[in-house]
Amino acid sequence: MPFTTHADGGGYRYRGKRKPDTAAVQADRIRSQLREERRRLSFNASSIRALSVRLNQQVAQALCDGMKVTRLAGAAELSRWAVRTIGLSSEDLFPSGVPADQHLAVIGGLKAELAGLEETKAALEGRRVKLLATARRLGVMDDYELAALSGLQRETIRKMTWGMQPAPVSEAG
Repeated sequence: MPFTTHADGGGYRYRGKRKPDTAAVQADRIRSQLREERRRLSFNASSIRALSVRLNQQVAQALCDGMKVTRLAGAAELSRWAVRTIGLSSEDLFPSGVPADQHLAVIGGLKAELAGLEETKAALEGRRVKLLATARRLGVMDDYELAALSGLQRETIRKMTWGMQPAPVSEAG
């Protein structure tokens, strides 16, 4: 008697959950990680833009206060042409009376912050490339979905991930 019926007329029914498809789970993890990387890269880019604007304003103010172009170019790690262009684009400034050493200290601090953001950007872009390579190697998503999730063009993704080894898909993103 392999099958028994109960008083309510029903038989044995399995109430467990079906084991999820491995490819679907991997695709979901990669999707969430790519969304997070895109969000982080976007935040990083806006931070870099804001910091670059502050640096340009500080360079323009230093020029307005009488600092030499060569000295500013060295401190800001910009070309003399770029420093002159920044100075010419900021016509509405007035001398502030701030000493040159203070300008140089502020510019140095802004440059250090900008360098840190650039390093973070490079690390984020490296992780994004590894995620894209993993997704392409596993074949869990097509190139168009990867392009939509990453914000890159399909051909760019193909070029970036050519020959790369896939990264392990982690549990937490």
